[in-house]
Amino acid sequence: MSALHRQADQALLRELTARNARRPTDRDAGPVVASPGQLRAVEALLAARGTLDIPVVEAGSVRIDGAERRVRVVAATDITADPAVRHGEMSTMFYLRDHVQVASALMELFLRDPVRHATEGDTARALILSALHLMSTPAQLARFAAVIAHGDTGQEEWPHISLWFDDLAGEKPNGWRNKQDSFQMLAFLVLDAIDRGFLATDELLGAHRQFLRSVVPFLRAVGFPRYESSGSWEEITARRTSVTAVETALLARINDLTADGRTDFLADGPDFTARVAAMIEAGLREVGRRIPFESPDYTPGSVRHRRADAAVAYVLMYGLPELLARHAIPVGDPARPMTAREIEAVVLDELRTLDDPATGGMLRYTGDSYQRVNFHTYEVRETIRAIKSRVAADAEVHGGEIDLDRKQEMRDRLTPRGREAAWLHPLGHLATWAALRSLHTRRTDPEQARQYREFAMRQLNRMLGGVTGDDAWHAVLHEDGDYHVRRVPPHRVPECLVTYRDDRGRELIVPSPHTPLNWGAATLRSAVGLLAADDDMWLR
Repeated sequence: MSALHRQADQALLRELTARNARRPTDRDAGPVVASPGQLRAVEALLAARGTLDIPVVEAGSVRIDGAERRVRVVAATDITADPAVRHGEMSTMFYLRDHVQVASALMELFLRDPVRHATEGDTARALILSALHLMSTPAQLARFAAVIAHGDTGQEEWPHISLWFDDLAGEKPNGWRNKQDSFQMLAFLVLDAIDRGFLATDELLGAHRQFLRSVVPFLRAVGFPRYESSGSWEEITARRTSVTAVETALLARINDLTADGRTDFLADGPDFTARVAAMIEAGLREVGRRIPFESPDYTPGSVRHRRADAAVAYVLMYGLPELLARHAIPVGDPARPMTAREIEAVVLDELRTLDDPATGGMLRYTGDSYQRVNFHTYEVRETIRAIKSRVAADAEVHGGEIDLDRKQEMRDRLTPRGREAAWLHPLGHLATWAALRSLHTRRTDPEQARQYREFAMRQLNRMLGGVTGDDAWHAVLHEDGDYHVRRVPPHRVPECLVTYRDDRGRELIVPSPHTPLNWGAATLRSAVGLLAADDDMWLR
């Protein structure tokens, strides 16, 4: 690190420490949900503070089936709040996964209470249709067709699930890790919406149907269920339990809806249902074998080997415990069929190893170097730039794609070691899942429902504890290329909580520069809304 960068980082840490030292020690980090009966009041308070706000951007239009179609999107963070702040690609790219997660949360609220959440229903429908437009442009459909014809290819050749705001049609290279779980999440959401009467099949355009019809042959072509994906964290590729779980749940929904004739346009032959059933069986066996770990198929110590990972919450969210139990699939070690509740317990026990007692948040995985201690400093920024330049140059010399394994290994080795970032949106996922399970089991098994509810309340309280207060400060990257200490937007859900450490080893934990995270706000909105609905039922 240059002397200039060292001096700048020391000044940055001094200012951050001084600003945050003036915070009241008893600052209100968010309402504490202490007992049943308070959730509607908590929901109202969060709404009044703007905590649950999710900005929807009028992004323009794309041409689908010969006509311009309006597109409304949810950006990863609030990119309109301060145009001078730079959030990296978050400022310039649309992420399909974040958008879909928001749409799913809003749809769920509407379906639970269409009167109270009518606005959420309207927004969810617009977001789902917009996402369908973006995945059904001629360029996107051509990518699906090419992979189906030629098999698994590189990241750039996959359908683009991150799009530049000035290229929503996806016609240009995006240089992103497109091998992940995003379009699969969209397809599941669309079919879930059809299954539950939120969308009608006659709302689907021809291009939308072509996108949905491409899913099964695409997954066959890339080697489901054992191909390697970058997953929700958009990093190294590996055989990931989280991704296989989403895809297996999607295939199960396709099978159900096609079998009863509601989506027969998905079928590409008379044996379609049998072929999909075989894929479901293969997916379930892979998920069952790997549970409760994310990518256990690699040598320990390998950058691809991973045990606990917050993304494995998808196993719960997408209903894999019920599917595994119904099919009597051997699970984990000692590889025996389990009940759905047993599978849930195994997964939750592993996820608990990621709990961060210092913040109440959750690690993405142990050893995560992204936004690790001092990440948002000049030293680390220059190190990351050097790593990216090195792997890009190597790819240019040797041909092919950037070596993501090497990039990840170098980031871990060359950036400061210490506290990992603690994230909040996984807590919202778990709270929402448990709230839905409580609602589902309340009449058939009240004691089980109570246990789900108590678990959901604990996750909700943890998440509320991470909501930003009135007088916190963090470092943000400014348009002038420098880090500036700025007041954190109050009463917002941060992307994560990050640590700074000075030369004397003193640590300061502050919200990430990417505050708010709209995906996180959506999980909080769904969790508190669904728990409030559950509250209403228990209090009747």
